[in-house]
Amino acid sequence: MSIRVRNLSAIAIDPIEFPSAGGTVRGLFYHTGRTASCAVICHGYSSSKQNVDPLAYHLASEGFTALAFDFLGHKLGASSRPLVRAEDLVVNALDAIAFARGHALAGRIVVGGHSMGAATAIGAALQDAGVQGVFALCTSRHRGAQLASDGLVRGLINRRVYVDGAGPEEITAAMDAHTARAAEVAPRPILFVAGSKDALVAPSAVKQLFDEAREPKTYELIEANHTDAAERSRFVVTRWLRAAGFEYAL
Repeated sequence: MSIRVRNLSAIAIDPIEFPSAGGTVRGLFYHTGRTASCAVICHGYSSSKQNVDPLAYHLASEGFTALAFDFLGHKLGASSRPLVRAEDLVVNALDAIAFARGHALAGRIVVGGHSMGAATAIGAALQDAGVQGVFALCTSRHRGAQLASDGLVRGLINRRVYVDGAGPEEITAAMDAHTARAAEVAPRPILFVAGSKDALVAPSAVKQLFDEAREPKTYELIEANHTDAAERSRFVVTRWLRAAGFEYAL
């Protein structure tokens, strides 16, 4: 059996920035200098692009390109302005997609994300018919009901200090509005990933969202908690991209 040794020294990570929602969004573009399908990756609530860096880097090592960015209001104030409205999450994602589409090394575009970022990716794909596929990590419907009644989501409320601008109630309502329309992503392929140890978004909730979606769709259960799911999903996301026919360059 032959073993392919990756040349990780060939991976380049370029800082990027683009205007969005009245501010400036900053991110990283991962590539090997060859044109390939591009994954635009959205991070979760109170997090940053660093959380999805292992996924983006792995995709580049497997011959894809990737773009990860910080939503406005996130990364402890490092962004250029607050997240004025929850709707600006989708605006940021759409502008990231537009930036990727104009990059010389980005081929077909897929959009994905983790938790809040996954719901945002669904919302962005619904507004941009040019997006070719979606991957949603650890997200579900009816988070608003949890926010009102479930003690575990109090952690989300506590983490509002990490986000400058719109609060968790407004953001959760926007997430629910996007995930409720996940079936409309079809006929584009969509991947749902659940973490077996996820205490915030139960695998059963992700599976329910998968069941409500239309074909072509894929469900994967991985060994992960909510925080490390983006990193641990890197192999299933890569496998899904290849199975769906997205071009990569090695």
